[in-house]
Amino acid sequence: MKRWITLWAVSIPVFLISYIGSFFMTSKISILPQEECKPRFIFTPQDVSYCSDIYPIDIFLISLKTQPLAYVCVASGLYIVGFMGYFIYQKVKKKN
Repeated sequence: MKRWITLWAVSIPVFLISYIGSFFMTSKISILPQEECKPRFIFTPQDVSYCSDIYPIDIFLISLKTQPLAYVCVASGLYIVGFMGYFIYQKVKKKN
């Protein structure tokens, strides 16, 4: 179990670094001129006034298309949440 907790502790900085490197940098699309950002929209309507009105799901999908590091972020985030759920489940199961 200690090996899994160590892996979980290592996955937290990996998640944070990959988040900053992919999703945070992709959210900078909101400062682009309209003629550059609007062709990238997927779910955001094309008639929005400013690029800063982009939907978060579009930022997520654009990041997956343009930043390969986003897959590391998603995988490590799922591992963090999944391990926490498993750990809590084991603690509750042990009490009963």
